[in-house]
This record gives sequence, structure tokens and C-alpha cells, in this order.
Amino acid sequence: MVSASKHAVERATPAAPAGAIGRSVAHLSARVSAYFVDSIVLLAFILVFFVIGGVQLLIADSRTAGDPSDAAFYAFAAIVLGGSLIAWSAFNLALMRWRGQTMGMYVIGIKTVSEDGTALTTGRTLLRWFGLHPLLFHPLLLPIWLILSYLIFAATPSRAALAITLVPVLLCLVAPVVSLSTALLDRERRALHDRLAHTLVVHIETR
Repeated sequence: MVSASKHAVERATPAAPAGAIGRSVAHLSARVSAYFVDSIVLLAFILVFFVIGGVQLLIADSRTAGDPSDAAFYAFAAIVLGGSLIAWSAFNLALMRWRGQTMGMYVIGIKTVSEDGTALTTGRTLLRWFGLHPLLFHPLLLPIWLILSYLIFAATPSRAALAITLVPVLLCLVAPVVSLSTALLDRERRALHDRLAHTLVVHIETR
């Protein structure tokens, strides 16, 4: 009887990876909800580094007893732009490698696993994050990528530099749409970055 039931389950889910048998693939609504929670966390990150950069600018202003120098403004831009991007990436990569979750996924109760059901490796984590992940290329980060593109173009005024630096700006508009579209078309709700890293997003089993 047990063997017959097992074969029935396998026939019912012929394309499901071995590690995903018995797991509940996360609903698209759960993934979208986690994305919105992560968006709030991202906004908090940006605001924190904006405040840090602003404090640095005020200190520079008090030292010069007038308008801050160009170096102070560049330092402000570096703190806000670089700090936000680097800290945001490091924060999510650490959480994904440790728990298989972003903060939003933790709140909603879903996690990322390899297709065979094992925990994420460092390689899969990096591939998933840089594989057009909508949290790395988030619309909230569009102004940061745009300003960064302008600064690089100002330092190296060439069309090639402008084209290269505008790519992340365009990806901030494209990545969320691509992720949603690929997840909608996939039976196991895998977005593009899931397919590239061979991962699944599943509901956390409650005991």
C-alpha cells in the first residue's frame, strides 16, 4: 500500500525535483508579499545611508565655515550610493547563505532551497543574486544607479561608458517584470534567477 501511494504521488508530480517532493512550492502571492516587505527594508537601508552621508556633509560644512567642498559632496555620494548597494547586497547574501531567506521571506514564511532540497551553496547564492534578481535591480535603486551612471560618465565622458553604466538603470525597470513573468509561466513558480541557480522557493513546513 505504501509503495502504491508513493508511485501515485510521483505520477501526480512527474516534473517535480526529487528534493521538492513533499514540499509546498511557494505561491506567487507569497513571493510578491515577501518582495514588498523587502522593499520596505531596502528603503530603510537607503534612508540610513542618506542620513550618514548628510551628517558627513554637515560636518564638512562646519569645518569649512561655508559651502562644503567638492570632495565632501563626492564623499556624500559615495556613502549613499556605494553604502546602499554594498550593504544591501551583503545583507541579503549573508541571509540567503545562512537561512535561505531574505527578511521579507522570513516574515512571510517561505525560503529558498536547491532543486534537490538541500541548503544553498555559496555559488548558488551568488548566481541567484546577480542573475537579474529584482532586489538587486529594484526600482527603488534606480535613482542610485542613475546618479552613479552620471558620475562615471562625468569622469569618463564617452558613449561607451554611458551605455555600460545605463545598463543597471534599465535593469531596474526590466528585472521585476522579467521575474514576475517567468514565475507566472513556470509550473513551480521559478523566476529567472531561480532557474539560473537551480533553486526553488518553498513554504516553510510548520510542525
